[in-house]
Amino acid sequence: MSLPVNSVSTADLVSAARAWHLRSPNPVFEDPFARVLCGRLLGLALKMPPVEWFLFQVALAHVMPAHLCVVMRARYAEEALERAIAAGVKQYVIIGAGMDSFAFRRPDLLQQIDAYEIDHPVTQRRKLRRIRRARLRVPANHHFVAADLSKVSTVDALAGSPFDMSRRTFMSLLGVAYYLTPDDLAKTARSIARSLPPGTRLVLDYMLDEKSSSSEHLELRRKLLNFVKRRGEPMRGAYSLDRMNALMDGEGLRAVESFPITELGESYRAEFGTLPFEIPGLFGFGTFEVEGRGA
Repeated sequence: MSLPVNSVSTADLVSAARAWHLRSPNPVFEDPFARVLCGRLLGLALKMPPVEWFLFQVALAHVMPAHLCVVMRARYAEEALERAIAAGVKQYVIIGAGMDSFAFRRPDLLQQIDAYEIDHPVTQRRKLRRIRRARLRVPANHHFVAADLSKVSTVDALAGSPFDMSRRTFMSLLGVAYYLTPDDLAKTARSIARSLPPGTRLVLDYMLDEKSSSSEHLELRRKLLNFVKRRGEPMRGAYSLDRMNALMDGEGLRAVESFPITELGESYRAEFGTLPFEIPGLFGFGTFEVEGRGA
């Protein structure tokens, strides 16, 4: 049996991993819409237990331990968003949204905020087709912003939408920093810090550099790097916690939280008990806050 795994996008694979995670006895993050948003090929595989087993236990077995980062980062970001909303934030921006299903999963939060998701026009068109095919209703206060972020900044992309630049905002950048050079990540942070008010927060995940990674997971790290490189999506940035904090601080965002995935994993293990895989110590998480406008 073979599946054309290399023919589907990383966004689709991430969505499929979120759907597959629902099979866990105690899922860390629940995304009941992931199966209809991951595309017809992967959606079909998820409906057929033998094919699903082959996909995740054979075709993707060498990288599946990393799927915990996918679900843990989603939970971490939305818990941080809930705290931001409780503190009065009324806008949420999902940068590089992929097949995220926030618009349908969290009507409770959308009653309190305006949400904006930014992604490449090609990816976003594909997602909107799937939304229409699944007959999902997009709330009026959830906005799709199509933009090639390699050509325009996050802030410039938002300028053509109803987004209010004068209001504190919560922003997520999940699964994106891996593919940006440090210079491009710095530009993204700089545009946010210079254009949005103090108190605006950005949550992101990233690959730890080799020295900061757990030694027992370096082989998995090598496999992940090779996997995405073969797919034409090479990772371009890896950091220590200190280096990421310094990069953000240099652009006007101070670290509110900064820790490796293993630290987050310990808190989830205490809550959920046994997790389906050992947590690979390869990833960093952080929440950063705009201190003031740059020069």
